[in-house]
This record gives sequence, structure tokens and C-alpha cells, in this order.
Amino acid sequence: MIDLGEWLRSFGSARRQAGVHDCVTFPAAWAIANGWPDPLTEWRGAYDTEELALDLIRDAGGLAIICDAGMAQAGIPERIGKPVSGDIGVLILGEHEAGAIFTGRRWALVAERGLAFASVEPDCVLRKWSVGHG
Repeated sequence: MIDLGEWLRSFGSARRQAGVHDCVTFPAAWAIANGWPDPLTEWRGAYDTEELALDLIRDAGGLAIICDAGMAQAGIPERIGKPVSGDIGVLILGEHEAGAIFTGRRWALVAERGLAFASVEPDCVLRKWSVGHG
């Protein structure tokens, strides 16, 4: 079993980079680390700038839709009810959607300057999937 805290610490100094370390590749890496197929297979390498990422998200109808398709393709089940530590989710933060990992108390996500943690109201969690072993 992978320790989420240790795994998150390994990203402590990583800076955000579109297509490499961002709000989608970060949770996908967690899924892969937990033995799941890559939920980004269809989109990996499709963008390398913020503008291309936003175009991709807009054209798909939103990040939650992209993640839903990727998680389904990887066989990762949707989480019904409250999230548990290790779950992946798509949050709505202001006007933007972001992929994140639930720590048990807060959501870990990649912000502009790197790893960030956020407490959000339940209605800000658009979708969630059971990835960890919790």
C-alpha cells in the first residue's frame, strides 16, 4: 500500500508545468501509483501549454467530463458518498475546475506555484473516484 503523505511529499518542490505536472497529470499519477491504468491515456501529450489545456477542456465540455471518461476507461470506480483518503476528485474553485487528491481532511492539488491544499464545501466537489486503498 502506498502512503499518501509520503507520495505527496515527493511533489513538495515540483512546479506546475502544463502536461507534465498539473491538476490533471498529478491525480493521474496517483492512480497509476496505486496500480490503475493511466486515466489520461487519450489526452497525454495532447497539450503542453495552459492555452492548449484550456482549449481541450472547453472543447470537451469541462474537466469533469474528461476525467469521467478517463476514469471509466481505466476502470476506476466513482465514489458515492463522502470522499475517503486517496480518492481523486474534480473540484470547482471559483470559475475553474481542478483535479485533486483527498487527504482525509483537505484536497491536494497543483496550483500555479506547486502543491497546494484546500478545504472546500461538499458542493464544490463535482466528481470523485475511489483510487486509494482506503
